[in-house]
Amino acid sequence: MVSNFSLTHEATYASKSRSLFSGVSYRYIGLVAAVCDVLLILIASWAAGAGYHAIILEIEGSPEAFVAVGTYCATIYVLISALLGLYRPSALLSARLQIRGVFLAWCGAILAVTSILFLLKAGANYSRGATAGFGILGFCFVLLSRALTGINLQRALANGTLAGPRVILIGDPGELASKSPLKLLRFYGAREVARFELSESANDGDAGQQGDALNVVDAAIAAARALSAEQIVLALRWVDVSRRDLICERLQVLPLPVLLLPDQFVGSIIRTTDEFGTGAPIELQRAPLSHRDLVVKRLFDVVVAGMCLLVLFPILLMVGLAIKFGSPGPAIFRQRRKGFNGSDFEIWKFRTMRVMEDGPIVRQARVNDDRVTWIGRLLRASSIDELPQLLNVLAGQMSLVGPRPHALAHDLEYSGCIDKYAFRHHVKPGITGWAQVHGYRGETRDPALMDKRVKYDLWYVNNWSLWLDIRIMAYTCVEVLRGRNAY
Repeated sequence: MVSNFSLTHEATYASKSRSLFSGVSYRYIGLVAAVCDVLLILIASWAAGAGYHAIILEIEGSPEAFVAVGTYCATIYVLISALLGLYRPSALLSARLQIRGVFLAWCGAILAVTSILFLLKAGANYSRGATAGFGILGFCFVLLSRALTGINLQRALANGTLAGPRVILIGDPGELASKSPLKLLRFYGAREVARFELSESANDGDAGQQGDALNVVDAAIAAARALSAEQIVLALRWVDVSRRDLICERLQVLPLPVLLLPDQFVGSIIRTTDEFGTGAPIELQRAPLSHRDLVVKRLFDVVVAGMCLLVLFPILLMVGLAIKFGSPGPAIFRQRRKGFNGSDFEIWKFRTMRVMEDGPIVRQARVNDDRVTWIGRLLRASSIDELPQLLNVLAGQMSLVGPRPHALAHDLEYSGCIDKYAFRHHVKPGITGWAQVHGYRGETRDPALMDKRVKYDLWYVNNWSLWLDIRIMAYTCVEVLRGRNAY
């Protein structure tokens, strides 16, 4: 059974009142609370300093000094609060923990700022009375902020408007019944976009039931790709190890983390409360690249690809004109290929042949292939024909370094005869790759050669680092100069 909550769940709460955290991602709740603290502390510092100097001392104070003191105090306070875990969603919902934690963090911040003022002898610009007033006013402001944060967070949970990672839920009927979309959001910060129900498990060796389970998982995989899911969440009985292993093996084709929720028996033992994250799920499969890795790799791709296009633009223009006037046909060759997570995209290359094959049958280029034009031979030997793929990189369809994408016809052929071939799609395809710098370029009629190429690709997926990408690009330059396997 398949039920999709991506529309019905959001529509259910659309008419309800919104809160400060409506639309805010679960991972950024603490950041929003910290920003509010900083703003309120700056306001309290300016108000206390300006008010004390104007009312009590009857002189105009220094706004720069008030802002400086507020900045120092806000920085120290946020650091202490973060160390005490006060910005965790579970802590933000606990009034008792907030009162105690805010008091300790504020006392520590005020003590530190007072020490700084004493050491810098800044009393002339910010008096002791202003400091005392700031200490009282700032504490009241921050405490009020935390109270409003807790209320708004509770309201966002009740309304279902708190954003979180988009997840596909797969589970047994009994486990799914106890895990509503709102409960997933409340306890785990996850937003369900679709759920898939397995049949009740019976005999582990029942081939029919295993086949039904795999059909459900295949449907979930297709939905994960179509709905841009960020995680796969399993709601299975923990004692059903064989079924869990079967499902996890199938899910390895996705470059997504797979999490296992506590089942009803385990949940009763750990006594799940109303706090976020209690009884946290177990990670059965991690994503090949973390969020930080993806950001670093993307920034590297955009910067380098953009610079290359600017520098090489005159060459690209001249090559395009030479192809256009050298033989009939367009200057750019387009072909559909498999990209990240098995999604299709259109790759760009300079046309080097007289044909534009992109269908169920695509014949690879061979040595002395009569389909290659005379200009095409020069472009293929120098790998200049690959340069338009810099546009694919800027569009986010490819990376500078990664497993080389194959035509759809070849992808279908290899995926059926090479084990773990689909794992190549766990990262974006690249203009060059680890296999290419080891000499695996050109035609691969022998499945054994493709198998070796795939092993190099999988090694790259499992061992990625920015330094590895830089090394591969340097090795690529050497391979291009050698001109090996280029035809």
